[in-house]
Amino acid sequence: MEFTQGIGLREISVEDGEVELEFDADESHWSTAERAHGGVLFSVLDTALGRAVVSSLPEGRGCATLECKINFFRPVIRGRLRARARVMIQTRHTAYAEGSIIDEQERLVARATATFFLTETRITHERERV
Repeated sequence: MEFTQGIGLREISVEDGEVELEFDADESHWSTAERAHGGVLFSVLDTALGRAVVSSLPEGRGCATLECKINFFRPVIRGRLRARARVMIQTRHTAYAEGSIIDEQERLVARATATFFLTETRITHERERV
């Protein structure tokens, strides 16, 4: 099973350089503090940001996260969360993207920025390791 399937992530829309994903946060996503684990939210945003970058590339090309920074603004216990991401700048070798997670009341839960290394192939075993 793909990692994002385990989280329950669903694709809402993918356009050139923009992505919207959603998932329903519940007890399976909790930390010991009984709220959505920050690592789950980080994974959702990293996935949304990466998919936004891949959607802006020619077929077969891919990317790898070079760095990612996240800010958490409010805890989540449960409910539908939506992640939106957009490529802001893209060069021949890197891309910079920004994204957010919002809750059902349209409140900002988390925001992230990331830089990606652009690769010639989408699948790791098809390319040399850097």
